[in-house]
Amino acid sequence: MIRTLIVDDEHLVRKGLVFTVPWKECGFEIVAEADNGESALDIIDRVPIDLLLTDLTMPVMDGFELMRIVKERYPAVRTVVLTCHQDFHFLQDAMRLGAIDYVVKTDIADNVLEEMLLRISERIVAEQAQGGLAEAAGQAKQTESRQSLIVMLPELGKAQVRPAGLDGAVQIQDSIWMVPGKTSSEIDALLSRIEREGEAGKHSYARVTNWPDKPRTSDWLPMLKERMFYESYANDEYIVSLSELTGEKPSTVDVPALIRQAWRNQRWLFDKKEFEELMLSIREGKPSYRSVVAMFEELAAAWELLAVNNRLWPNWRSATAAFTRLDEWQHWYEQSSRSIAQYARSRGFSNDVFIAIMRALEMLHTDSGESANRTELSAKVNLSQSYFSTIFKEIIGKSFHEAVKEARLEKAKHMLVQHADMPIYWIAEKTGFQDEKYFSKIFRLQTGMVPSEFRERQLRR
Repeated sequence: MIRTLIVDDEHLVRKGLVFTVPWKECGFEIVAEADNGESALDIIDRVPIDLLLTDLTMPVMDGFELMRIVKERYPAVRTVVLTCHQDFHFLQDAMRLGAIDYVVKTDIADNVLEEMLLRISERIVAEQAQGGLAEAAGQAKQTESRQSLIVMLPELGKAQVRPAGLDGAVQIQDSIWMVPGKTSSEIDALLSRIEREGEAGKHSYARVTNWPDKPRTSDWLPMLKERMFYESYANDEYIVSLSELTGEKPSTVDVPALIRQAWRNQRWLFDKKEFEELMLSIREGKPSYRSVVAMFEELAAAWELLAVNNRLWPNWRSATAAFTRLDEWQHWYEQSSRSIAQYARSRGFSNDVFIAIMRALEMLHTDSGESANRTELSAKVNLSQSYFSTIFKEIIGKSFHEAVKEARLEKAKHMLVQHADMPIYWIAEKTGFQDEKYFSKIFRLQTGMVPSEFRERQLRR
């Protein structure tokens, strides 16, 4: 049974939870109740628990402070937030502190909590079967247990540069460095030195506790990347036990079709609330972080033509090269969306027409090749061909014909490297150029080199 502590300052809420939810059937045992964070800590110090179900707004000590202390003292304890709030930023603060889920108090009488508990039960039972929780609970009591500091600095051109202030760091992967086998106080000293030298805000850091002598990198690094993508935030130290990383596997689930469709429709460009809800859906669903990044990169690449022609923002690839967290992408899209909205208003375009052209630009980028033609795209965005051509040039700054050519050349650049074993004529055909000589001529005009030379240089980098 999963030992559970309920913390809420409202007596009726606690009793409602105890008597409304079929805890035993879901695999849970209520070991105690508390009416504030201070009382809860007193209980946790005496009674071992696996799950903390806590309110956020309470007297004496609120749920946020309780979560901070529990995360530090008992990293193996899972936390679910009990709240009246569905505000995005309010819940985001709780998730930063390690909450794995939340339930709204008004949903207690429904099946929402029961379904959530079943999911959590499966997750915790699996970890217990692997001995993860027992190991984490035992090692957490060792005040000077071995730890490692992981530093991620995926900046272009800096893969071989040791981060300043990290003497003894070893490179474990391109742009990822590690200082292994230190005590907690030694890691604290390292982080203080990094901050003094002005490096703290340049990279992403993770403190991995319960560190054995020589764990295999392949056993924990993939999961750390995914956990940091969803659970770490700017200016917050990310702490995780090694047993948590080796007890799970990264998600292989693709971005759900509904989320992908909403993303590509781009209605959120002029609707901040819809954008925040979309980001929250991604964070809660936790699909493969690689598929999320690919989705973000595809749209950023599609927007590039608009951004460059109208000087809306610098090169997106340079701006996002060092991103390792979801909140970094969210911030970039928030800023870029504001720039686009200001541009649309300054030119007097209606939201609907502007979004139609942005959708066409996205489809042009993802479907560039034989299928990229004005007739199909104008029909897909519900605009007449003549009006589509006129408004496309007004908004983007280039004619549709020029945009198609640029999109095909961008796709060709990627395919030349991704399919390095394929001949040039095959790349030309796949990107909509039926004549290899014409393709090479256009490619050289844009890049200053023929396709084969471009491929050779990229592969040597």
